[in-house]
Amino acid sequence: MAQDCSKQQPAVNRRSFLTLAGFAAAIAVSGGPLTGRAEAGQAAAPAGAARGSAADALDMGPVSPEAFAAARERAAAIVAKLTLAEKISQFGTRVPGIPRLNLPAFNFYAGEALHGLMYRGEVTSFPLPLAMGCSWNPELVHRVFGAVSDEAWAWHKLEGRSEPNARKFFSPGGLTFFSPPTVNMGTRDPRWGRIAENYSEDTLLVGKLAAQAIRGMQGDDPRFLKTICCAKHFIANDTEDDRQTTSATVDPRSFWEYYSRSFEYCVREGKVFTVMSSYNAMNGIPTSANRFLLTDLLRRRWGFRGYVVSDCDAIGDITRTHHFVPTYAEAAALAVNAGCDINCGDTLQRYLGEAVSQMLISEEVLDHSLVRSLTGRILLGDLDPPEASPYHTIDVSCRQSPAHRELCREMGRQSIVLFKNEQETLPLDPASMRKLAVIGPLAEYCFLGNYSGWPTHRVAPLDGILDQFGIPRPPDQPRKDWYENWSNHFGPHPYLGPPSMTFSNARAQVTYAIGCTMAGAKEDRLWDAALEAARGADAALLFLGDNQQIDHEAHDRTYLHLPGMQHELARAVHAVNPKTILVIVSNCPVAVIWEQENLPAIVGGMFLGQEQGHALADVIFGAYNPGGKVSTTWYRHADDLPAMHDYNIRLGRTYMYFQGVPLYPFGHGLSYTTFAYSDLRVRGETLRPGGQIELEMRLSNTGDRAGDEVVQFYVRVAGGTVQRPIRQLVGFERVHLRAGASRLVRFTLPHTDPALCYWDERRYRFVVEPGTVDLMIGSSSADIRLRSRVALKA
Repeated sequence: MAQDCSKQQPAVNRRSFLTLAGFAAAIAVSGGPLTGRAEAGQAAAPAGAARGSAADALDMGPVSPEAFAAARERAAAIVAKLTLAEKISQFGTRVPGIPRLNLPAFNFYAGEALHGLMYRGEVTSFPLPLAMGCSWNPELVHRVFGAVSDEAWAWHKLEGRSEPNARKFFSPGGLTFFSPPTVNMGTRDPRWGRIAENYSEDTLLVGKLAAQAIRGMQGDDPRFLKTICCAKHFIANDTEDDRQTTSATVDPRSFWEYYSRSFEYCVREGKVFTVMSSYNAMNGIPTSANRFLLTDLLRRRWGFRGYVVSDCDAIGDITRTHHFVPTYAEAAALAVNAGCDINCGDTLQRYLGEAVSQMLISEEVLDHSLVRSLTGRILLGDLDPPEASPYHTIDVSCRQSPAHRELCREMGRQSIVLFKNEQETLPLDPASMRKLAVIGPLAEYCFLGNYSGWPTHRVAPLDGILDQFGIPRPPDQPRKDWYENWSNHFGPHPYLGPPSMTFSNARAQVTYAIGCTMAGAKEDRLWDAALEAARGADAALLFLGDNQQIDHEAHDRTYLHLPGMQHELARAVHAVNPKTILVIVSNCPVAVIWEQENLPAIVGGMFLGQEQGHALADVIFGAYNPGGKVSTTWYRHADDLPAMHDYNIRLGRTYMYFQGVPLYPFGHGLSYTTFAYSDLRVRGETLRPGGQIELEMRLSNTGDRAGDEVVQFYVRVAGGTVQRPIRQLVGFERVHLRAGASRLVRFTLPHTDPALCYWDERRYRFVVEPGTVDLMIGSSSADIRLRSRVALKA
């Protein structure tokens, strides 16, 4: 708990400094002392849960309180038998066995599972999280990560419990992963290098999808965790170029109302068992050394019962890059005292002994930390016979199985966004297509994105189109592996492949021409071949976008437009074929301003996984009606955004505060059918403490195709004394309707909804101010179809 600084002695020695560092962080964020309980009259937690109750303390979701307590007691009994040296040996990701206690060696880093296992071979690589965010479908996200955790268990059974390989950073076959989910809110800015790793810029959408990802990974058994996943990077790690040296300056309202909320959902609703502290500092304190974050907030306020792991090697960075303390022993002590339990790296294992000898940390603190990490191992069944876990029955044949590939295809289809569709240009009728041009540097390769595995089966967009027409590739033109010829295809170097290739059968002819490399200069032979392919074609499909050459981990973008000659290629192809359709294939939002103004249709989105070619072909040729909605604001220019290091969310960030005109507003996405919103009914005229209102409206499919619509519910609080969002999402539902059908959609808005309160910097708590609440239901944040208003009482 934070201490009253008025009670401290004037002189502060080294040990006192380490102890008090967290207090300074609490003051910086909250504006005053922070308690771990709710004050009288305090608004509910952003995730909608009760605060700090005894029941929450042992609530690990599906794992029963009895099973969790038993695992913790068993862990404590083992820790009590360890020598100091043995204890210290257990503070890394790769820990040695203790033969005398029958404690096996273990690797807390089995790898990544951000959108599939990051292994080579029989794995299924699903769409990127930012793509899945465009599905707005929590249930489907749960199914995806249920499949990922099935594959984790299949690898676990095949690899066995062999000694962790010291030559490998992580161990395939383990059950402890450092993702999913990525929920630090760098998605507030499309220039963020890791924007593809998170689901949305909105904390409710992130929280709902991330919670389902966690549940899919960690399972539903009352005795055992299926796997352990990790909510990262805690917190305000929202620039990449300087992540290991920067300190994010975050004001209290932005912290409580935005940056912390997605993590709270992961803890309260998802019951995540691991949280990763980030590289950066926040308000001057490295996050891995921040007791306010790792203990007062995470454990005492939110009820987190798992273990904290540092990013790699963020604990060493406390000294090495942040220069917060002068020695690694002090950094190690500061981190564990703050609440960090495992070091991804070896700083703790190398320097904790020195820290103990210097009395910078007590052995009792080490014991508490080890109990937390060892409890996780026990709940995984690591110390029990393999058959004790119900997940041991998972069949190894599930790895990249037909069912998982079909699930990948379905998630890909649900994640596709129809951005524009003038005069029903899409879908294309394959029966009427005799000549089709497929153009662009993103067409021939199946790019999977950051933290992807190396599956043996991949379908590039070009291959999905060829399959649509039943055209096989000739033996001398096999499907391309995007891992081959990386710089040749995507880099600035001259392209060495053929300028075009033609595939045909009795039904149709498809000509592929790259046109230009993704980021390179114009090459006449490629350019001319692309224009020749487009000329006379029934339609030209133009596959453009970005990949990890442009933005990636440790590197942010500085612009939003397409790199290289891609915009010029779009203009040139459209000049020779007016029926040019842009298919966006990217790992980040891109500013396609000219294309939106001039091309008849735009479709696509983020990298859609290993079945992306089939998913895109299903939508382009009408086998599937797109229903995805963008989960971030797509801006026109980088100049529309605040500086990357400006963390004040209220200064024009996200759809909640941006007052300009975006290229595509948050929640935008069209369909091949049409939907009507009608018959709004609101039960209740006033929102009072302890109460709620209920809304009901009718959604009708007024077109001639079955389709999905994401109904979005926003509110605006008015009449208070502080700046509030222009609108804020409080509910959503993806609804499937056959042509001509309709159904009622219902929402509930409780007085405790986080959108109704704000963080009061004077009283250090969430408060509700009396006023009014505008109720808005629509097809996007900018396409509101139904409105009403109720009174709000404090």
